[in-house]
Amino acid sequence: MRSVQTTQWTGLSFVWLGLSVLVACGVDSNILQVIGTVSPSCQPGECADQPPVGWEGPVWLWTGEQTLAPPCPDAAPSLVYEGHAGLQTHGTCGTCTCNDLECLLPAGVSVSKGDCGGPLIDVLTPPGWDGSCWSFPPINDSKGAIFWGSSRTECQPAVAQVKKQASFSWDTFAMACSTAGEHDECSALAGDCFPLVPPGFERCVFSASEAMSCPADYPEMRRFHSMVEDRSLCSPCDCLPPETTGCHFFVDMSEGNDCSRRTIGTTVGYNLGGCLLTAAPRQFASMYAEVRRLDPGTCTPQGGEFLGGFEPAQTTTFCCEHGG
Repeated sequence: MRSVQTTQWTGLSFVWLGLSVLVACGVDSNILQVIGTVSPSCQPGECADQPPVGWEGPVWLWTGEQTLAPPCPDAAPSLVYEGHAGLQTHGTCGTCTCNDLECLLPAGVSVSKGDCGGPLIDVLTPPGWDGSCWSFPPINDSKGAIFWGSSRTECQPAVAQVKKQASFSWDTFAMACSTAGEHDECSALAGDCFPLVPPGFERCVFSASEAMSCPADYPEMRRFHSMVEDRSLCSPCDCLPPETTGCHFFVDMSEGNDCSRRTIGTTVGYNLGGCLLTAAPRQFASMYAEVRRLDPGTCTPQGGEFLGGFEPAQTTTFCCEHGG
């Protein structure tokens, strides 16, 4: 004595069809109970035992390419499950790029009252200095200057995170079919009388979980999924500095405030300055700079790699008869 209850869910990207549940008599008074008839006509192989506790079915399972899936057979017309196996991830990421570099003039100069070891007076250039003549309060009795090296802008990615394009596909489609009504009891009273399984199908029981083992009468395990979770991402963009940088400027110190009376000057490079001493104490009151070489180099982009992928979710375990 049994009844049939069918439930249906709809997933995010795939249809989740609930699985027909065979309920023993007297479990729920609200469920219609149908009394099967004893039939001596079951042929060998048609009589199936009730599934063990925790399992449902039996159902007829078909697997293969989805475009080749047949309709449910007339003897089991109810489609009770659709799922997939063999998840494949397909994804790409945008290309990481880096901003262009710029050479920067020295940020200042150190005037020495003694030798190259000091004592020193730091003179800072104004923000955004373009190298034109710049005057500062005169510094008397100067014996030299330590010229600071040039600098450049830092390597920065044009965008921190590139766009991701990701999709998925399945290698295998699965569908399960069930009979719509009740089955006659076998004459031996050992189970129910089911029609013979048609070619291409397997007789299976199922559990809406990741079961670790199968019942003895259904030893062949299959797992299918009705949903996916996107765990893919693109790695952040980053930029490596250039191996060489050529930012060369000639920097000159003058006695007057109009850069007309040059006193000492030298060419500085990227993070590379120098110390010059005067023969006698002098006054410094202005400075200017000229470009000698502008080759800041090129940053090397990194990142933008496609990582991870889609992972299967909502697992249903099918256990099928041997050789199905």
